[in-house]
Amino acid sequence: MTLRHSRPEARLAWRKSSYSHNDGDCVETAPATAAVAVRDSKDRTVGTLAIPHDAWTCLAEALKS
Repeated sequence: MTLRHSRPEARLAWRKSSYSHNDGDCVETAPATAAVAVRDSKDRTVGTLAIPHDAWTCLAEALKS
């Protein structure tokens, strides 16, 4: 899935996990209309992955268990 913006990171409200350390080794997420956007917090220029909401929910539940 592709986010339909020329620069989606400029239009989304990015969030870093409260479990992240200050060394930058984590990802950031942002809610989008049809997906959850995910990017590398160390290098935000390499692109954005868009994960559909239902797949994101499954992933989050699997990581919690």
